[in-house]
Amino acid sequence: MHKRMALNGLALLGLLASTTVLAEVQPGFYVGAGVGTAKVEQDTITDEDLGDFTFDSDDTAFKVFGGYNFNQYFAVEAAYFDGGAPEETIVAVPGARATLEIGLSGLIVSALGRLPLNDAFSLYGKLGLASYDVDFKGRVNGDTFATDSLSEDDVSYAVGASINVGASFELRAEYEAISIEDGDFNMITANGVFRF
Repeated sequence: MHKRMALNGLALLGLLASTTVLAEVQPGFYVGAGVGTAKVEQDTITDEDLGDFTFDSDDTAFKVFGGYNFNQYFAVEAAYFDGGAPEETIVAVPGARATLEIGLSGLIVSALGRLPLNDAFSLYGKLGLASYDVDFKGRVNGDTFATDSLSEDDVSYAVGASINVGASFELRAEYEAISIEDGDFNMITANGVFRF
């Protein structure tokens, strides 16, 4: 009798789990937010006073996003991101320290393809277009001596993994990149997603 009750209990749990999964893959809107780290790498920067140097630094990043799931395999998504203000020391001599700060922020519109591995886990990839602003700021001993900014559009891509937590909440770990001119920008974020 106990064996039969256990089997009935397992069957009921399986039925409830399959119902939850069916609810999760239905079409609908979602919103989310993420926090992590952003890294900017510039191959060669030329300055008439400082000469040639490279830039490789990171800072805290965040993003907010929303999208629409057409089914369990495909979605579209729009995101606003702020890559913080990574800073690199380019000259450090006694009595003088020169730094360069490169900050990126903007919008990304992407198509998202998802590969469900089981009821809870899935892998996904994104391909999109990023429209962003780059802000440059030079400092000597903490005092700003030069600023510049520009706006660009480039291809973006991302890969990630997600886990469903209940019928309407999802956790994501994501690597996202934009191929900026003469360098790279990437973010690694932990994200929470709420599905309507």
